[in-house]
Amino acid sequence: MNAERRPYDWEFVCGGKVLPVETRGALTFTDPKTMLAECLAGTGIAQVIGWGVRALLESGELVDLFPDWHGELFPLFAFHPSRKYPPAKVRAFTEYCIEILGRLNRLPGA
Repeated sequence: MNAERRPYDWEFVCGGKVLPVETRGALTFTDPKTMLAECLAGTGIAQVIGWGVRALLESGELVDLFPDWHGELFPLFAFHPSRKYPPAKVRAFTEYCIEILGRLNRLPGA
């Protein structure tokens, strides 16, 4: 939800073109598991990260409504107080994230 307590508008990206879509509905969710459960029940649509639902797409339980509009990247940022000397746990977590995302990018269909 944004500052006006409205759901964020969706954006679809294809070849540098951005298509904004205003969202509204009787139910809106900020919890991805609940949102996905509604989709699987056939009572909603959602904009989700593809690799998180790959198996559901491959099994046909979910349908990709806009297969040609997958140009958007998922940004992930880590902020810590010192660029030169990050705390060990922050460094370990960021290295773990880089490793996992590297594996996901190598999966078929990624």
